[in-house]
Amino acid sequence: MKKPIGVFLLVLALLLTGCGKQHEDRHPEWDESWTRFEDLMAIEAPEDFYLGEYNDALAVNAIWYAVWNCGTDPQAITNAEGQEASVYDAQIFLVLKGFGSEEDAKASVDDWIEREAQGYETGEFKELSAAGQIFSTWLLLAAKAENPYSHGAAAFAVRGKLAISAELLCTESFGGDPEVILEQFLNGFHYGE
Repeated sequence: MKKPIGVFLLVLALLLTGCGKQHEDRHPEWDESWTRFEDLMAIEAPEDFYLGEYNDALAVNAIWYAVWNCGTDPQAITNAEGQEASVYDAQIFLVLKGFGSEEDAKASVDDWIEREAQGYETGEFKELSAAGQIFSTWLLLAAKAENPYSHGAAAFAVRGKLAISAELLCTESFGGDPEVILEQFLNGFHYGE
C-alpha cells in the first residue's frame, strides 16, 4: 500500500513544481513597453519607431536579435537572391551576443565592424557615451552596392562578455538625422547589472 501513496506524492510534487514562478524577474522596475532581452537589458524605442521583429530563438546560445521600424507603409522589394522583403523609411537592427570572455566579445565586434565597412562608405569613428556605456559609432554615408537603405549610422560596444551591434539604416527619402536618432536609441538602453 505504501508504493501507490509514494507514487501519488511523487506525481503531485512534479505537478506542483510547474505551478511556481518559472523565472525570477530581477528588474520589476523596467517598463512593460520596453523590449526586454531576458535580464541582460531592456530598450526603449525612439520616437516614431516600433518593434517589428524580435527573435530570442537562439537565446540558449546567447544570441538575441530585434528590429524597430519607422513608417507604416513599407515598400515590397525582391532582393538579389529572389527573396521578398519589406523596406521601411528607416529601421534599427540590434544584435546582442554573449561570449565566454570579454576578449571573444571584442573579436566579434571587430568582425561586425569589418563586415559593415564592406557594405557602406563610412565616416570616422567617434566615441559616444550613452546610458552609461561607451560606444564606437560611425556614419554610414553611402551604400557600396545595390541596397534600398542608402545611408545610416552604426554603433558597437562590448559590455563585459556581451557584444552589442546597433545599426540604423535609412532610405533616401527618410528625413531624420541618423546620428541623432541612433544616440536616442542608445540612450534608451537599460542594463541588468
